[in-house]
Amino acid sequence: AKYTSQRCPVCGRIHKQSRDHNRHLYSCPCGYKSNDDRVGAMNIQNLGKRWLSGEKDPRYKKDNN
Repeated sequence: AKYTSQRCPVCGRIHKQSRDHNRHLYSCPCGYKSNDDRVGAMNIQNLGKRWLSGEKDPRYKKDNN
């Protein structure tokens, strides 16, 4: 799903530069750090929970601010 490996599972911020593909590291300005694949899996799990709760089309949208 779009933005799942760019979205911080703690603060919700979506920032492409937070992900280091070479080191498989995700580092958010809020201080959260983890493996980038783990971050993506956590966000996909969250989308699944939202869908099971009745949300018709759960997705993450990048805030352009």
